Amino acid sequence: MALLMALRGNVILYQGEELGLVQDEIPFEQLQDPEAIANWPLTLSRDGARTPLPWDDAPLGGFTGGEPWLPLSAENLTRAVSVQEADPASLLHFTRKVLALRNASRALHHGTLAECTADGALLSFDRAEGGERVRCLFNLSADPIAFALPAEGEVLLAVNGATKAGLPAYAALWLTI
Repeated sequence: MALLMALRGNVILYQGEELGLVQDEIPFEQLQDPEAIANWPLTLSRDGARTPLPWDDAPLGGFTGGEPWLPLSAENLTRAVSVQEADPASLLHFTRKVLALRNASRALHHGTLAECTADGALLSFDRAEGGERVRCLFNLSADPIAFALPAEGEVLLAVNGATKAGLPAYAALWLTI
Protein backbone atom coordinates (compact mmCIF):
# COMPACT_ATOMS: atom_id res chain seq x y z
CA MET A 1 0.00 0.00 0.00
CA ALA A 2 2.91 2.34 0.75
CA LEU A 3 4.36 1.74 -2.72
CA LEU A 4 1.00 2.25 -4.43
CA MET A 5 0.43 5.54 -2.60
CA ALA A 6 3.93 6.78 -3.47
CA LEU A 7 3.65 6.15 -7.20
CA ARG A 8 2.60 8.80 -9.68
CA GLY A 9 -0.93 8.74 -11.05
CA ASN A 10 -4.39 8.05 -9.74
CA VAL A 11 -4.69 5.58 -6.89
CA ILE A 12 -7.26 2.90 -7.60
CA LEU A 13 -8.12 0.42 -4.88
CA TYR A 14 -10.01 -2.69 -5.88
CA GLN A 15 -12.79 -3.66 -3.46
CA GLY A 16 -11.23 -5.31 -0.42
CA GLU A 17 -7.64 -4.29 -1.15
CA GLU A 18 -7.74 -1.92 1.81
CA LEU A 19 -8.65 -4.92 3.98
CA GLY A 20 -6.05 -7.29 2.54
CA LEU A 21 -8.68 -9.70 1.23
CA VAL A 22 -7.27 -12.78 -0.46
CA GLN A 23 -8.49 -14.54 -3.58
CA ASP A 24 -11.06 -17.10 -2.43
CA GLU A 25 -11.30 -20.55 -3.92
CA ILE A 26 -14.81 -20.93 -5.30
CA PRO A 27 -16.09 -24.48 -5.80
CA PHE A 28 -17.04 -25.26 -9.40
CA GLU A 29 -20.76 -25.58 -8.58
CA GLN A 30 -20.79 -22.01 -7.17
CA LEU A 31 -18.86 -20.31 -9.99
CA GLN A 32 -20.57 -17.40 -11.74
CA ASP A 33 -17.75 -16.41 -14.12
CA PRO A 34 -18.52 -17.77 -17.63
CA GLU A 35 -14.83 -17.79 -18.59
CA ALA A 36 -13.89 -19.85 -15.52
CA ILE A 37 -16.75 -22.27 -16.06
CA ALA A 38 -15.78 -22.77 -19.73
CA ASN A 39 -12.10 -23.34 -18.91
CA TRP A 40 -12.41 -25.27 -15.65
CA PRO A 41 -10.00 -26.33 -14.14
CA LEU A 42 -7.33 -24.72 -16.32
CA THR A 43 -7.84 -21.10 -15.22
CA LEU A 44 -8.16 -19.33 -11.91
CA SER A 45 -11.64 -17.91 -11.60
CA ARG A 46 -12.08 -14.17 -11.32
CA ASP A 47 -14.95 -14.92 -8.93
CA GLY A 48 -12.51 -15.44 -6.07
CA ALA A 49 -11.74 -11.71 -6.15
CA ARG A 50 -15.40 -10.69 -6.50
CA THR A 51 -16.87 -12.08 -3.31
CA PRO A 52 -18.97 -9.72 -1.15
CA LEU A 53 -17.14 -7.24 1.06
CA PRO A 54 -17.17 -8.56 4.65
CA TRP A 55 -18.52 -5.77 6.85
CA ASP A 56 -18.38 -7.91 10.00
CA ASP A 57 -17.25 -11.39 10.97
CA ALA A 58 -20.78 -12.88 10.93
CA PRO A 59 -21.44 -15.90 8.65
CA LEU A 60 -22.50 -13.76 5.66
CA GLY A 61 -20.17 -10.89 6.54
CA GLY A 62 -23.00 -8.46 7.24
CA PHE A 63 -23.39 -8.16 3.48
CA THR A 64 -26.82 -9.77 3.20
CA GLY A 65 -29.46 -11.70 5.08
CA GLY A 66 -30.04 -13.85 2.00
CA GLU A 67 -27.80 -16.00 -0.13
CA PRO A 68 -24.87 -13.97 -1.53
CA TRP A 69 -23.87 -14.13 -5.20
CA LEU A 70 -20.60 -15.80 -4.17
CA PRO A 71 -19.54 -17.38 -0.86
CA LEU A 72 -17.28 -15.61 1.63
CA SER A 73 -14.34 -17.52 3.06
CA ALA A 74 -13.66 -17.84 6.76
CA GLU A 75 -10.21 -16.33 6.09
CA ASN A 76 -11.67 -13.15 4.59
CA LEU A 77 -14.28 -12.88 7.35
CA THR A 78 -11.35 -12.45 9.79
CA ARG A 79 -10.40 -9.35 7.75
CA ALA A 80 -13.86 -7.78 8.00
CA VAL A 81 -14.25 -4.02 8.29
CA SER A 82 -15.58 -4.26 11.88
CA VAL A 83 -12.59 -6.38 12.92
CA GLN A 84 -10.12 -3.92 11.39
CA GLU A 85 -11.92 -0.85 12.71
CA ALA A 86 -11.25 -2.20 16.22
CA ASP A 87 -7.52 -2.72 15.52
CA PRO A 88 -5.46 0.48 15.19
CA ALA A 89 -2.63 -1.56 13.60
CA SER A 90 -4.87 -3.00 10.85
CA LEU A 91 -4.35 -2.62 7.12
CA LEU A 92 -7.56 -0.57 6.91
CA HIS A 93 -6.17 2.03 9.34
CA PHE A 94 -2.77 1.93 7.58
CA THR A 95 -4.44 2.52 4.22
CA ARG A 96 -6.28 5.54 5.61
CA LYS A 97 -3.00 6.84 7.04
CA VAL A 98 -1.03 6.60 3.79
CA LEU A 99 -3.95 8.07 1.82
CA ALA A 100 -3.98 11.03 4.21
CA LEU A 101 -0.19 11.45 3.89
CA ARG A 102 -0.46 11.36 0.11
CA ASN A 103 -3.31 13.88 0.08
CA ALA A 104 -1.43 16.22 2.44
CA SER A 105 1.70 16.20 0.26
CA ARG A 106 1.76 18.14 -3.01
CA ALA A 107 4.76 16.09 -4.11
CA LEU A 108 3.07 12.74 -3.48
CA HIS A 109 -0.34 13.83 -4.71
CA HIS A 110 0.59 15.27 -8.08
CA GLY A 111 4.35 15.71 -8.26
CA THR A 112 6.82 14.43 -10.79
CA LEU A 113 8.78 11.21 -10.42
CA ALA A 114 12.57 11.52 -10.51
CA GLU A 115 15.76 9.73 -9.51
CA CYS A 116 14.08 6.34 -9.92
CA THR A 117 16.53 3.49 -9.32
CA ALA A 118 16.25 -0.23 -8.71
CA ASP A 119 19.34 -1.68 -7.10
CA GLY A 120 18.70 -5.33 -6.36
CA ALA A 121 15.77 -5.40 -3.93
CA LEU A 122 16.00 -1.66 -3.20
CA LEU A 123 13.59 0.53 -5.12
CA SER A 124 13.97 4.27 -4.60
CA PHE A 125 12.56 7.35 -6.22
CA ASP A 126 11.79 10.98 -5.49
CA ARG A 127 8.48 12.75 -5.92
CA ALA A 128 8.70 16.52 -6.35
CA GLU A 129 6.31 19.44 -6.71
CA GLY A 130 7.14 23.09 -6.19
CA GLY A 131 9.58 23.25 -3.29
CA GLU A 132 8.57 19.91 -1.80
CA ARG A 133 10.57 16.74 -2.45
CA VAL A 134 9.86 13.31 -0.93
CA ARG A 135 12.27 10.39 -1.21
CA CYS A 136 10.55 6.98 -1.21
CA LEU A 137 12.56 3.83 -0.47
CA PHE A 138 11.29 0.24 -0.54
CA ASN A 139 12.93 -3.06 0.34
CA LEU A 140 11.21 -5.63 -1.86
CA SER A 141 12.90 -8.64 -0.27
CA ALA A 142 13.14 -10.67 2.93
CA ASP A 143 16.75 -9.54 3.46
CA PRO A 144 17.58 -6.29 5.27
CA ILE A 145 19.28 -3.46 3.38
CA ALA A 146 21.71 -1.17 5.21
CA PHE A 147 22.59 2.35 4.09
CA ALA A 148 23.28 5.76 5.58
CA LEU A 149 20.94 8.61 4.73
CA PRO A 150 21.71 12.21 5.73
CA ALA A 151 20.41 13.21 9.16
CA GLU A 152 18.34 16.08 7.77
CA GLY A 153 14.88 15.42 6.39
CA GLU A 154 11.69 14.51 8.18
CA VAL A 155 10.48 10.91 8.17
CA LEU A 156 6.91 10.95 6.85
CA LEU A 157 6.36 7.18 6.90
CA ALA A 158 8.34 4.26 8.27
CA VAL A 159 7.01 0.75 7.69
CA ASN A 160 8.30 -2.49 9.27
CA GLY A 161 11.00 -0.78 11.31
CA ALA A 162 12.53 1.31 8.52
CA THR A 163 15.02 3.99 9.59
CA LYS A 164 17.51 6.30 7.91
CA ALA A 165 20.11 3.59 8.59
CA GLY A 166 18.34 0.87 6.64
CA LEU A 167 15.31 -1.09 5.63
CA PRO A 168 14.41 -4.37 7.30
CA ALA A 169 12.58 -7.01 5.25
CA TYR A 170 9.70 -5.61 3.17
CA ALA A 171 10.10 -2.16 4.71
CA ALA A 172 9.32 1.27 3.32
CA LEU A 173 10.51 4.76 4.16
CA TRP A 174 9.24 8.13 2.95
CA LEU A 175 11.14 11.25 3.94
CA THR A 176 11.37 14.88 2.96
CA ILE A 177 14.66 15.92 1.40
